[in-house]
Amino acid sequence: MKPFEVSVDLQRRQLNMVMRGFWDMPTFEAFASEFTRALHQLHRHGGALLALVDGREFAVQSKDVLMRFGAVMQDNAPLLAKRTASVVPAELNRMQSARVAESITNRHFTTIEEAAAWLDICLAELRPTA
Repeated sequence: MKPFEVSVDLQRRQLNMVMRGFWDMPTFEAFASEFTRALHQLHRHGGALLALVDGREFAVQSKDVLMRFGAVMQDNAPLLAKRTASVVPAELNRMQSARVAESITNRHFTTIEEAAAWLDICLAELRPTA
């Protein structure tokens, strides 16, 4: 199974990511390329409103990978989603996620269902009314 999946839902203007396992730097760089490409795709369609990060199978990462996450987030700051829901398996994962994503509105959940429900509420708040 691939260590990550990155996809977009253009109708919802949502970035979806699944992250698994412990990453080395080549894995991170492959992820960063797909992540950046997806953000640019969403930008061409009005920008990212939402992001769903499924990290239920994501291991605690090395300091080097964590630092690169932070750099990629900073490099893409203008393109990041307005609201991000992260599903993480443990407190240490949550702490790493919070450290990397400190510049965005990011909430942590224990289930995909809770995260998706929160994003639905956010979508209703973020979508302009006609």
